[in-house]
Amino acid sequence: MHLTQWKHADPQQVRLSAEILRSLEAAGHTACWVGGCVRDELIGRPVNDMDIATSARPEEVTGLFERTVPTGIEHGTVTVVMEKIPFEVTTFRTESDYKDFRRPEEVTFVRSLDEDLRRRDFTMNAIARRPDGEYVDPYGGRTDLAKGVIRCVGDARERFREDALRMLRGVRFASVFGFELEPRTWEAMLELRDNMRHIAAERIRAELEKMLGGTRPAEGLRLLERSGLLAEAKIRLTPQALASARPERLGALPPKPAELRWAALLQGLGVSGDEAETLLKSWTFSGGFAKSAAALLRIDARMGAGDLEAGAGKANEAEKAAVRAGEAGEEHAAGGERRKLSFVRCVLDFGRAAAENWLLYRSALNGEDEAAAARRESASAWLAEIPAESPRELALGGNEIVGRLSRKPGPWLGALIRQLLEGAAMGRFANEREALLAEIARLEEEKGMIEEAPTE
Repeated sequence: MHLTQWKHADPQQVRLSAEILRSLEAAGHTACWVGGCVRDELIGRPVNDMDIATSARPEEVTGLFERTVPTGIEHGTVTVVMEKIPFEVTTFRTESDYKDFRRPEEVTFVRSLDEDLRRRDFTMNAIARRPDGEYVDPYGGRTDLAKGVIRCVGDARERFREDALRMLRGVRFASVFGFELEPRTWEAMLELRDNMRHIAAERIRAELEKMLGGTRPAEGLRLLERSGLLAEAKIRLTPQALASARPERLGALPPKPAELRWAALLQGLGVSGDEAETLLKSWTFSGGFAKSAAALLRIDARMGAGDLEAGAGKANEAEKAAVRAGEAGEEHAAGGERRKLSFVRCVLDFGRAAAENWLLYRSALNGEDEAAAARRESASAWLAEIPAESPRELALGGNEIVGRLSRKPGPWLGALIRQLLEGAAMGRFANEREALLAEIARLEEEKGMIEEAPTE
């Protein structure tokens, strides 16, 4: 068997997956590449995972290869590991009696490739490629790819009743590929969209992540608005909310880090930084991601940039009040110094990574605006000059401060350390032991300023 040519796949993956196909065929089974890898090769997109479908039963696949993992054995999927690269090998199957609009009650293993392709969602995903390079395309998937059309295999209503998530997948594919949804597929989607309420939030979130990380996120959001697909879903995005979300902003932002586009979406929906963390966690995002995206929005509110954006949504009054109170003693300073203090406090409160994300966010959204570019350049310089961002990075520890002042630890200590951090970050004195001790002595002389030092 000669090695089938792939232009858009990693050569090592091609070689190893072809070896799996060869081993299966040598054992008397039918085997082929199928699904996304075939589709992406045909339209010239990078091929990631090279999935394999076969007439071999799971136990037969396991018996042929040295390293296997039963990742989805009940659905016929065995992961074959070759040179540390995993390949999903799935037995040809049919499905029936779907439960909760997503899970088949019965999976039947079959020996026919055509039967397996019949159960798939869209024609472009129902194309197989044999080891010799021949395509098996019983539903016209290659024609639909050439036309840029997303069409269900067989009856669209039946496909969407089997798994309602397929409707969101269709919108995601249309967004990422720049394709059109075939009229009957679109009509079935509108008819059955309420079934999305049965789909778990984590499955919806995974599709939305791929959509927002794609090349045309704005188009995906517009399709969601027109379809009303998520109006009653576990992740609820109504057409009214999406209409005010200003989706065109997402296309101006890079896809990574992903927090940038999610922050823009939430800001357009009128979600504040305080609300964002809880909301994203309810949408099954990790705590770290939710915190990071929320921090970006909080910085944007503090720095005032959010107010300059039309339709930015609810103002975060608590954060603004905190800034005003914190800067009350800085009114004598120049505007640039006040802005620097606001930015430095953001870095100390939310971390360097969040501040860097905010600089990327504003750079992308403000574009060529010269004044905004100058402010970002200043903020980047301030960030580079900050010598310490947390108490443990100060050249003077809390125990030494307590011993030096002969006082019991208390709230005053945290307030003092914060003052030292701010002062060093602003460049008022160096982050060196003697300089910090001198600053403490100065504060001590100012009529109990240490004890009265305000907390953030």
